Amino acid sequence: NLSEIGTIERAILRLGCYEVLYTSLDNAVVINEAIELAKKLCNETSPKFINGVLDAVCKEQEVSA
Repeated sequence: NLSEIGTIERAILRLGCYEVLYTSLDNAVVINEAIELAKKLCNETSPKFINGVLDAVCKEQEVSA
């Protein structure tokens, strides 16, 4: 449920999803930067969660393309 995700995690995911979907940045770089932000700003489980979500978005984008 989206309401169960923390505010900072949602912001990181929004930024990461935007960069994956609408910019020409390398997906690995986008995911790595999002994970680094989560490590600094969120709890210890957030980096894994953000990695999983952004990886799924990247895979979905590849299938759609």
